[in-house]
Amino acid sequence: MRNRKPIIIGLSGTVGLFLLYILILTLVNSYNHALEQLAEVWYWIIILVIGFGVQLGLYSHIKINSWVKTGGATAEVAASGGVSTASMIACCAHHLVDILPIIGLSAAAVFLVRYQMPFILLGIFSNLVGIIMMLSVIQKHGLYSGKKFLPKLFAYDIPRVRNITMFASLIIVSSSFLFVAIKTPALDRVPDEVVSLDLPARTDDRNSVSLEVKPLDFVFNDPVRFSVSINTHQGNLDFDFTRISFLEDAQGNIYKPLDWEGSPPGGHHRFGVLRFPGLNGKTKSIRLIIRDVYGIPERVFEWKLI
Repeated sequence: MRNRKPIIIGLSGTVGLFLLYILILTLVNSYNHALEQLAEVWYWIIILVIGFGVQLGLYSHIKINSWVKTGGATAEVAASGGVSTASMIACCAHHLVDILPIIGLSAAAVFLVRYQMPFILLGIFSNLVGIIMMLSVIQKHGLYSGKKFLPKLFAYDIPRVRNITMFASLIIVSSSFLFVAIKTPALDRVPDEVVSLDLPARTDDRNSVSLEVKPLDFVFNDPVRFSVSINTHQGNLDFDFTRISFLEDAQGNIYKPLDWEGSPPGGHHRFGVLRFPGLNGKTKSIRLIIRDVYGIPERVFEWKLI
């Protein structure tokens, strides 16, 4: 059971970090948003969580066996644990963009959005360096069995591999930050990315149905949200807003709704929030189109952004 314990701990760490990733995105936005983000970067997340799990498994192997064979690995294990912690922070750091604007740190949110890939690379290489550091501890103190494939692995000079990996990681991660910094404008040159636009409400009152729509704190690259209020004294408002609505930018790009949070279909009065994906880049205007409400083919609500 002792030999299997590091494997169990490593698997638990992998699953735990993955659930933490989902939990963070769910708390700051929604579960659907968490699934959408996972679908976009699943390959990076798999690499990150597996790397973290391997580190945790090796760490637990050292802790279990060091009590028997050596007490001198404490400092090196602590260093490896520090790299593991940095790796986990790097894994989740770029997702703070979902909550930073809410607490008034929009500039920090833009920074994390811009440097998302360097942060992911930092997490991956932190995992890699941490794994090799712990393999070095295992080799130095002989904390491995003479069976299976481990002797072949430890035939290499692990400390030398560690040093080369650390140097290469430093170069690659630093270069990625430098590349993004050169490729994109400075933060103080793109204030439109962080400014929240207070756009007015638009109304459409036809065929005994009054429909009022207002964008909620519009910010480029963030999900676009509209508060929607619809009232009638005839018939039933029994339709699904996510099926009859779409958003269009000035370039003609079409965005389908992510979700509707509000009153269900039916009744004479409904209110809620209709949410769309963030716009791709800048656009001079947006148009929300709602189709086929009480015989009106299209109700169009338009706002100028620039």
